[in-house]
Amino acid sequence: MWVLLIIIGLFSGLLGSMGLGGGTILIPILTLINISQKNSQIINVFSFVFVAFFIMVFYIKKGYAQVFPAICFAFFGVISATATALLVKDASSQMLKILFAIFLIIVAIYELFVYLKKYAGKK
Repeated sequence: MWVLLIIIGLFSGLLGSMGLGGGTILIPILTLINISQKNSQIINVFSFVFVAFFIMVFYIKKGYAQVFPAICFAFFGVISATATALLVKDASSQMLKILFAIFLIIVAIYELFVYLKKYAGKK
């Protein structure tokens, strides 16, 4: 089990470090190995804090990051995340699973349309 968790963590960190949202892969995989949706989301948030911190330090040191916009997004992200956590604290894992699935479907449809718009007709 530990080896599987290490592999999942490495893959999630890889995606997270590229800004692709490691939780997009981490949460579904954790639920596949029988961790509840709610606990999967908590694990994702916990790991995100550490991944985001170290990646941000790396990007700042390399001069890639625009610090002011990042601080603004972080500030308002903390406000909305806190409000959302208070709203869903008593939600069932099933409800969270449905909401997460809807989110993934919306993202997939958006990405499909962006891809089609960009590459339609190009050969």
